[in-house]
Amino acid sequence: MFDDKDLLSIDVAKMYYDLDKNQSEIAKALNLSRPTVSKLLKYAKEKNYVNIVINDPRDQSSNLELALQEKYHLNAVRIAFAPIDEEQQIKKYIGIRTAEYLDEIIKDGDIIGVSWGNTLYEVAKELMPKNLKGIELIQLKGGMSYSHYETHDIEIMQKFVDAYNAFGQFVPLPVIFDSIELKNLIDQDRHIANVLEQMKRANIALYTIGSVTKNSLLYKMNYISDEEFTYLQEHAIGDICSRFFDSNGDICYEELNTRTFGIELAELKNKEKSILIAGGDKKIQAIHTALKHQLANTLVTDRFTAKKLLSL
Repeated sequence: MFDDKDLLSIDVAKMYYDLDKNQSEIAKALNLSRPTVSKLLKYAKEKNYVNIVINDPRDQSSNLELALQEKYHLNAVRIAFAPIDEEQQIKKYIGIRTAEYLDEIIKDGDIIGVSWGNTLYEVAKELMPKNLKGIELIQLKGGMSYSHYETHDIEIMQKFVDAYNAFGQFVPLPVIFDSIELKNLIDQDRHIANVLEQMKRANIALYTIGSVTKNSLLYKMNYISDEEFTYLQEHAIGDICSRFFDSNGDICYEELNTRTFGIELAELKNKEKSILIAGGDKKIQAIHTALKHQLANTLVTDRFTAKKLLSL
């Protein structure tokens, strides 16, 4: 049986928590003093008529990070708490979380390799300036485009240079050449050789992952022919730095790969921190494959993608 105090405390709790009335308003409505309302709210909690649960996203993220780290044998995982499972929101919050992580780890003398694309652009926009010395920045693949689609390669590089007071090495070359002969000729230039060597020397690499769809920048920018795209749809899981890989984590189109200018997948495995920054339904299998075959040792993703990866 409930006595009058129990019933009154429940009424006060409903007004306070459900109707969002403040204590003064409740006191006036029920002809009570404000201290009495406060005591009744406390009594309702003590009697378990009111249960308050605080959902701290940091707690959930920490558990997801540890689970992913163990599953894929990663050095580090960071989870972005995106509010909804929507592509642009995921990119935005992954960008914020990556910028926070970089603020933790970037130190004097680092050589940072950076890819391009919409996800990396979100990262670049969120970078927090640090007073650092001796930072070098190198673009991890060609980015020049004659299409109206924006790679954001120059903007990304400039934002990193500004944030970390870095020396930036831009790469004003296409990411995929029209012919192997032209690509080989470019590789023979000693200045280009120095750029490729700097990519290898970078101790931190930041890149995203691409899905094999007609929404991909590489396809939209006409770097890939319809015939090549059809082949990739049948054999590729995704791409990292425009290197397309299959379900075994191996390059799946060697002829296209030889025309691609940028860091090799094998070189990413040797980095102190090879950081994959990606999320979203379209990229789940590609992310899973890349992590399974150690193409990255660090992951920044969102909570929705994290849960889906754990369910595979």
